[in-house]
Amino acid sequence: MILSDTFKISTEMAIITYNDFPKIRKRYRRNKIVFCSGSFDLTHAGHVLFFEDCKKLGEILVVVVGSDKMIKRNKSPERPVLNESIRLKTVASLKPVDFCVMEKTMRKHPLGHLTEAFKKLRPDFYAINKDAFDIPYRKMIAKKFNVKLVILDRWCPPAFEDISTTKIIEKIKNL
Repeated sequence: MILSDTFKISTEMAIITYNDFPKIRKRYRRNKIVFCSGSFDLTHAGHVLFFEDCKKLGEILVVVVGSDKMIKRNKSPERPVLNESIRLKTVASLKPVDFCVMEKTMRKHPLGHLTEAFKKLRPDFYAINKDAFDIPYRKMIAKKFNVKLVILDRWCPPAFEDISTTKIIEKIKNL
């Protein structure tokens, strides 16, 4: 879904911009909005489980995908494996995701996007995994904007072999 000024929704994709956040909040004012963010490189079933857990918190799930530049700066110069356009399209196409945004602005703090997102979207919940980096900062910014921070356990069924992007990359390297 792409939002226009008149808030007509296209069925093509759920890809939006930060400027659409106030329109989403207004349109879904009676719904619980859940917000999460990440790099989602080599999107896999573990990411889907995370999105499903996020979606259980409310009716609308908004996901911010980190840009290539941000991931290279904050995670590793060798990452991401898949470029931001591929990652954005993939995440936007997943069933639990209602809206997807590319975080393109390079900010001083790796989580600097939260201030703008919380101001414009005013989500009810901000979901993260318990192994997310800088949880104290996340708690502080969520409290500042009266957003309930929910820390989720990372889990997967045994058949998923404790899937992670890093483990997928290691497995490919060992082939």
